[in-house]
Amino acid sequence: MNFLRRLAPIAHRLDHALARLKPGRDVLVELRTPVYHAVLGPIADALAADPDLRVWYTSEHPERVRALVPSERWLSRADAEWRRFDLYMNADAWAPVPLRRCAHRLNFFHGVAGKYDLDEPSSLPLEYERYDRVAFINRDRMGRYLNAGIVSPAQAVLVGYPKLDRLASGGYDGGTIRADLGLEPGRPAALYAPTYSTASSLHLAGEDIVRTLVRSGFNVIVKLHDRSLDADPRYNGGIDWRARFAAIEREAGSSRVRLSTAADSSPLLAAADIMVTDHSSVGFEFLVLDRPLIVFDAPDLPGAARINPEKLALLRSTATVVTTCNELAVQATSSMAAPQRLSTARRRVARDLFFDPGCATGRSVNLVRGLLYGDSVPAAVDLTVKRESV
Repeated sequence: MNFLRRLAPIAHRLDHALARLKPGRDVLVELRTPVYHAVLGPIADALAADPDLRVWYTSEHPERVRALVPSERWLSRADAEWRRFDLYMNADAWAPVPLRRCAHRLNFFHGVAGKYDLDEPSSLPLEYERYDRVAFINRDRMGRYLNAGIVSPAQAVLVGYPKLDRLASGGYDGGTIRADLGLEPGRPAALYAPTYSTASSLHLAGEDIVRTLVRSGFNVIVKLHDRSLDADPRYNGGIDWRARFAAIEREAGSSRVRLSTAADSSPLLAAADIMVTDHSSVGFEFLVLDRPLIVFDAPDLPGAARINPEKLALLRSTATVVTTCNELAVQATSSMAAPQRLSTARRRVARDLFFDPGCATGRSVNLVRGLLYGDSVPAAVDLTVKRESV
């Protein structure tokens, strides 16, 4: 048995050495939920454009994500386990694919809201030591992980947030998106995007929030977290939110309310004049547009979602906080009348939380190619010359 243990690393190195003699490289992308496609999709698409790279996809929940990727590039977890890959990348370290023949591993983050102890996950079984590189969205979290010894300086790389690139670069036309959604012309659009939790504003007052915005003169786009739409009652609290909001669409008219189930929220952010959330990464993402943000207070959410109090205060420093639908009606109208209020705070927080938005995909692709082809990649430093961001 000891002999076999000593032999395994040698066999592993030989396996990959022989494979590198063949043309091309194989990359496996894991997508746990649809939002992970929004996070990793820009990188995967850029890699897939290279004829020397073969990009494959897998998930522990194929029913959630398989329709988002090319069918000929799909692998079950069982098929992937013993297949050889040059690189595996994910956007969530919770439940990685058990790969037996993988040369390199790369982790990206899928949000910045500081929920579920992810600002300091020392007590979580995430095994970051298994990754060759961990790609960070901002300096704050990278510093936290380095200072806590969760990742080493050799692993940590600051890349930014590829999901945000097109939004930050003005790559979406809000008017076109509103028209594609079938919303009534001439009205301002409010996006309601609560986080996932049975303690969120969705469960507290979500339907009333949407009705209030409609009565206040807004068209309303509803974007729920992937997990809130999951069929598993552990995630939706036993409520069919599709059916609930379909009823509101019928009640208000489909040109006034639209529930979107798109994997990527970025086009919806571009379409919105204001946003209402409780505490979510998309709330922070909306800040790059410097438009009014309203936080609907859900008092039990910080404890239930284990939110870092610093991040809770940070989002609220950029937003108007309301506790009732009556307050929401007043503040939504007021925000449209004075959209510049809190602009300085919004821009400051966006600049701190999203490193150099618009260029993260290019940095990420450079990082991947360095792992695939053995180039020297600087650790815990920027991969491109800094420029002024938001």
